[in-house]
Amino acid sequence: MLDVTKFDLEKFLYPVWQGEVSYAEAAFVRESENGGIEPIELLYPIDEIISVRNAALDTLYAEGVDYTVKDGKLCIIEGGAIPCLSYADYFFALSDEEHAENKLATKFPAANNRGWGYIRAEIGATKPGMSRWTLAVTYKHSTKSIITPPTIKKNVYASLISKLEAGKEIKIVATGDSITDGWSASGKNGVNIPPYCPQYNVLVQNYIESAYGVKVTQKNVGVSGSNTNGGLTKLDEICGEEPDLVIIAFGMNDGCGIDPETYTKNINTMVATIEEKCADACIIVVGTCLPNDKVAWGPGGGSLLRFHIDYIEHLRAAEKLWKNAAHADVTTVNIEMFGRKVYQDVAGSNSNHPNDYMHRVYAQTLIRTIFGDYAK
Repeated sequence: MLDVTKFDLEKFLYPVWQGEVSYAEAAFVRESENGGIEPIELLYPIDEIISVRNAALDTLYAEGVDYTVKDGKLCIIEGGAIPCLSYADYFFALSDEEHAENKLATKFPAANNRGWGYIRAEIGATKPGMSRWTLAVTYKHSTKSIITPPTIKKNVYASLISKLEAGKEIKIVATGDSITDGWSASGKNGVNIPPYCPQYNVLVQNYIESAYGVKVTQKNVGVSGSNTNGGLTKLDEICGEEPDLVIIAFGMNDGCGIDPETYTKNINTMVATIEEKCADACIIVVGTCLPNDKVAWGPGGGSLLRFHIDYIEHLRAAEKLWKNAAHADVTTVNIEMFGRKVYQDVAGSNSNHPNDYMHRVYAQTLIRTIFGDYAK
C-alpha cells in the first residue's frame, strides 16, 4: 500500500530526490495576503494523488470536497475540512511592550520591520504547532527531481560499515543544537504526538538497526540554544563514550552571528580532537537547514538568516583535511527544496526548527552520505 497512515520508517526514509512517489510530503496551508488560498506547489508536479492527510496522518481529506488538483498543483477548496491559517493570524502588528512582556511566547518579530511580527507555533505535548495547518500529501509524479542527490562518501565510513556487516553492536554520539535535541519532531521525548516521528539522528539509528539487524545505542549531548563554542565543551564527554559514529550538527545558531572562519575553526577543532582521542570513530559533520529569513530575534532586528549559506563552501574545503570525517550537506538540499516549496512547508516553529518532514530529509541526507543509495 502506497498510502501513509502512520509512522512508517521505510516510507519516511525514502529519499525525496528518488523514485516516482512522494510519501507524506508536507504542505502548509495559509491564506494569501490578498485573500483566498493559492494553489500549493509540491516538490514535484502531481500526476496522481494517493492521499491527502493531516500532519498527524489520522485524518483523510476527500478529493473534490476538500481539495482538487489543477496543473500539477494542490488546490484547497475553501469551506472544506482542511484547516487554513488566516493571513491576519500569520502576520500582524507587534508592539515592543508585547515583546518585553511575553518574550515572544506566541510571536516572532519581523526582520527589519519594527512593529510587525509573525506567528510562533512550536510543537509540544499538548499542541500541534505549525503542523495544525500542515498536510501530508502522498502522490505519484513523473518529473525529474530538482534536488541534487547528496554526494556518497561511504569510503570514509568503511570501518563503520565493516563493523555493521560483521554484526557488531555500535554506539552513536550526537552533538548539536536544538535540532539535534529534537525540536520540532513529533516523536521527541516530552512531545510524543502523532505521527511520533523521531528526530533525524534517531531516524539514522533506526535505519542502521533495520538495515543491518544490529543493536545500536545512542548518547545525545545536543543542547538547545548551543553553537560550536558550546560544542567545544562537549569533546571530553563525547570521547569518553568511545563512539563508533559521531554526529556533529551545528550551524543554526552559529549562522546568526558567528562568521564562517570562526565556525569552521571550531568544527575543525572538534573533528581533530575526536580523530585524535577516538581513533576508531567515524564522524559526520551536518550542514544546517536554513532559518526563516523573514524573522528576527528582536523587534526591528536583522534576519535570522546571515552566515548559514556561507558555511557550505567552508565545510567543503575543510573536509579535504579530515581523515575520518565527511560533510553531509543538508543545507544545499534545503536550498534546492525552496525551488518549489515555501519555508513553512518544512518548519516546525516558523523560525528555525525543522518539522517531521525536514527531520526526515536530514536523515535521508546522512544515510546517503554514509551508506550510499537508499534501498528498501
